[in-house]
Amino acid sequence: MVRATVGRRLLVAGLLVFLAAVAFLFATGHVLIQRSEDYASGQLWSFWLPVLLGLLLIRVAPWRTPDGTAPADMLRGRRARREVWALLGCVAAFFVGDLVLYGAYDLVDPQLRALAYHTSKVLFLLLLPIMLTGRSGVMGASSQPDVLQRGTRVPWGWRWAGVLAVVGYVYIAVLIPWTTPAPSPGTLPNSYTLFARLALALVTAALLEEVFFRALLQTRLEYLLGRWPGIVVSAGVYAVASLVGTDAYHSLVVDLAMAIAVQGTAGVLFGYLWTRYRNLWLNFLLHACVSVVAVMHPVIYNALVFGR
Repeated sequence: MVRATVGRRLLVAGLLVFLAAVAFLFATGHVLIQRSEDYASGQLWSFWLPVLLGLLLIRVAPWRTPDGTAPADMLRGRRARREVWALLGCVAAFFVGDLVLYGAYDLVDPQLRALAYHTSKVLFLLLLPIMLTGRSGVMGASSQPDVLQRGTRVPWGWRWAGVLAVVGYVYIAVLIPWTTPAPSPGTLPNSYTLFARLALALVTAALLEEVFFRALLQTRLEYLLGRWPGIVVSAGVYAVASLVGTDAYHSLVVDLAMAIAVQGTAGVLFGYLWTRYRNLWLNFLLHACVSVVAVMHPVIYNALVFGR
């Protein structure tokens, strides 16, 4: 197992990178989050405040958690270090796959280019990782239930207490909109486009990202580095991976800093929810609520304000 000192150094490094990214964004005036499949637009502070509340609620409910969900219990018989490198390779393949598939789709029909991102994501962040590290994966089969089975077969009890944190976060982040600009009725998507965007957000964001970044990657990083270093490193990988297929600010440096400040922070929230309860359904629920509101916000606002 990697020494604890390495974990602490990575934790400190992650904090310094976050502070540097935030300082850069405020120094350059980039404090507005652009709307995406994961987040509605708004000021950075309006995003961080609900995250802090969510982390607090996750910590207190319950105050103590029973044993039995530690990474060592969930990864018995697995080669965690080799599997972490394989999973990081899948992230790199996601980057390359998006570029290759973008060109391939462009040759067939330029209108299909947008599918490159989602196709690459499903291939390299879901199918390939499960083939490599699943219970019957090629990197070593195990007779014990794997992480995904333990995370989805959740008996009623304390591992569902995180519903309080999910509800609290959604309430303060969604039902009390802070600084989200009002959309114009003329910019609302039609029903078909809305349904397609909603389905893609649920499958490729809420479902896929929680399986890969939390259940598969973070659990192994926690085992090797410790709880908080594992959460922070996984959140950093999650932030960098969010750059694939995006150019919201037309500057790689700004895009990277914003990814660390937003997706990185969200990754810490999702990661802490996972490490406390080991309940993928709670992670799906929280991520789905965030993604659905990001996609549906213009429609919700239009219905409430314009009455249509």
